[in-house]
Amino acid sequence: MRFRLKTAPLLAALCASAAFAQAPDPSTIPPYEKEFNVVGGLRIAGSELKGVVDLLAEGFRKFQPDAKVSNNFMTSSEGALGMMIAGVSDVAPMGDDAKITDQMPFFNAFGYVPTEISIATGGYDKRGTLFAWAIIVNKANPLARLSIDQLDRIFGSERTGGWEVGANAANNLLFTAKHARSHDSNIRTWGQLGLEGDYAGKEIQTYGYVAPGFAVSFERMVMHWSDKWNPNFREYVEVKEATGDADGQAVSSQRMYEALEKDKYGIGWGALMHVNGTCVNPDGTKCPGYPGLKVIAVSRTADGPAIPLTSDNVANRSYPMARDAYIYVNKAPGRALDPKVREFLRFILSREGQEIIARNGPYFAIPATYVREQLKKLD
Repeated sequence: MRFRLKTAPLLAALCASAAFAQAPDPSTIPPYEKEFNVVGGLRIAGSELKGVVDLLAEGFRKFQPDAKVSNNFMTSSEGALGMMIAGVSDVAPMGDDAKITDQMPFFNAFGYVPTEISIATGGYDKRGTLFAWAIIVNKANPLARLSIDQLDRIFGSERTGGWEVGANAANNLLFTAKHARSHDSNIRTWGQLGLEGDYAGKEIQTYGYVAPGFAVSFERMVMHWSDKWNPNFREYVEVKEATGDADGQAVSSQRMYEALEKDKYGIGWGALMHVNGTCVNPDGTKCPGYPGLKVIAVSRTADGPAIPLTSDNVANRSYPMARDAYIYVNKAPGRALDPKVREFLRFILSREGQEIIARNGPYFAIPATYVREQLKKLD
């Protein structure tokens, strides 16, 4: 049986994305100007962010030669906020979003959540670079675009509320019915997205990752930090996170892409590098690639332009499913940030700091407009 889309032609919306600028130019960001002379220790504990944090500290010392910067990367992202809670670090770089379970102990200790500063945009299609999420369907599927709200209604479930940072104009993390939605708002069949024929009454089978480092970022971007998923959600993990036996292999990420190639009614979120076969597996073998899949464009709003997943669209942050590299700091509401910490972050968000990020990778520098948003959080 043939199918057709009830929705209007998508070409105009897809073409609109071509108007977005290319990767940001750090030269458009103001240069660093010292406002405070840092003398003595600045303690960093958390993720090394693929060596970027050390390079930023080295660049900082050229402007602040009296600063004594120490680091502890053994804690990785998982221990970054714990070190700050314990009072033994000033700066907490993290390669993953701080989860609610990370932030709640901090809140219990201080009465407010840590201040989150984005210092770089994640990568495009390489392993370990905070790569952007690709929304993937079977190649036979006629769907060309989805909005963030539609993704929520497909992958998520009815809920009484969601989490919000900065609710009530305070530096806190609160649950609110603002993000509630009913059972009737779920999208469970392809017909609800305008597909007809063979697709119309078929259930949408969902696929994705379950490990918190991945799942929480999707929950944050799409589901207002809700952890209520579509009950049919099929969960997978990266190979290194699966047991080494046959049962582990059954839930490794490769199985997800293989299943989607066979499931014309499925949809998943995953890595472009797996779809295109551009990555190398932990054992040194090349990823096989999955030509039976396609990656669809995503819009921030229902009537906004659908943005394809391209390197430039990740770098300029027009693609809605890009990820961030963050630094978390302890800033009490209404009180000044520790001046040595503020000065270090001002350097990272300066032309010189962003040039270090752009020059060394694997992340992208952030655009000047986004830099200004981050700087506001320091005051």
